[in-house]
Amino acid sequence: MKKNISLFIMLLSSWVITGCVQVPPEQKQNNNQLAISSVRDSPVSYPQGSLFALSPKYVKETSLKAEQTQVIYHLYNNAIVSDLIKNGYVTGKAIQQAAFYVGFGVALSNDLSDKKISDKFGITPGLSEKSGLKKGSLLIYIEDAVTGQRVWRGIAQGFANTDLTPAQRHQRAAKIVANVMKQFYQTN
Repeated sequence: MKKNISLFIMLLSSWVITGCVQVPPEQKQNNNQLAISSVRDSPVSYPQGSLFALSPKYVKETSLKAEQTQVIYHLYNNAIVSDLIKNGYVTGKAIQQAAFYVGFGVALSNDLSDKKISDKFGITPGLSEKSGLKKGSLLIYIEDAVTGQRVWRGIAQGFANTDLTPAQRHQRAAKIVANVMKQFYQTN
């Protein structure tokens, strides 16, 4: 019995001592954060099967090389087209046929600040800057082809990750576009 009590006290002591040890968590910067915001500007709706055309917009001065910008725009162009088609819309072969235009732009915060986004685009999700990470924004808007009025606009902000493989970049772009466009589909 004395052995059992001694063993119990020893186990209890080691459990208490182990429970008091604190191991600090790894300090990892979360570069997968994504902030999204959107607003509906007009009650115009587009049924599935409606034709759309893309209208990319570029920042006048960018810190990226022209080739880098082309790769990024091509990536997001494809992601937007795929997402719209997946949700029942049809890409117009000629701009005149489109029921709506999908404008989009991609920029780093060095090239397009939150203040400028807010002033020009009217909304910003306000993702905070983090040292050592490059914040980027994807701006998307839907414009009615007949009236020329903006129907909806959305923005996603996250941190650029240069360590991704091309396949991972493709998946990430598709996920970002889907999360932003989901807000358009819900209000359409």
